[in-house]
Amino acid sequence: MKSQLKKSLLIALFSIFIYSFTHKFYVSVFIIEHNEKNKTLEITSQVFLDDMEMMFRNKNIELDLYSTSDIISDSLIKDYFKSVFKIKKNSEILEYEFLGKELFDDILNFYIEVKDINYKDSLIIQNKLLIDLYDSQKNIIHFKSKNNNKSFLMNYKKTEIQLNLS
Repeated sequence: MKSQLKKSLLIALFSIFIYSFTHKFYVSVFIIEHNEKNKTLEITSQVFLDDMEMMFRNKNIELDLYSTSDIISDSLIKDYFKSVFKIKKNSEILEYEFLGKELFDDILNFYIEVKDINYKDSLIIQNKLLIDLYDSQKNIIHFKSKNNNKSFLMNYKKTEIQLNLS
């Protein structure tokens, strides 16, 4: 009886151990910096390449995200970002400029700029990046301004945060 209990316990522990290595984490990171001098938000988004490819594949779109100069990919990525990543000031959705992307190993960096952001502004950030693809998707936002450094964890239950720049 004891040996069977030990055997069952070992199998359970082994299964948990194996599962922990096969379970994938779904996370993206956004670094948002307020440039007070230029009155801009400078945003870098870091996303796993395979997650972005899977998101487009689920929409029956095959993209070559390894290419840094693919105009079609850039256009589709811009459209996707604008549908899932929004910045509001005084209840108005702000336009932003998609500056480009870079690939580092299996991480895609996207660069975005928002203009006319003042030191005393209060903003609402909505981030639903890849949440429609993975229920367990986490989007981390690191915010930096002259007097304010904060980090936020967003998920399918929490898709909006409020930022006070001052």
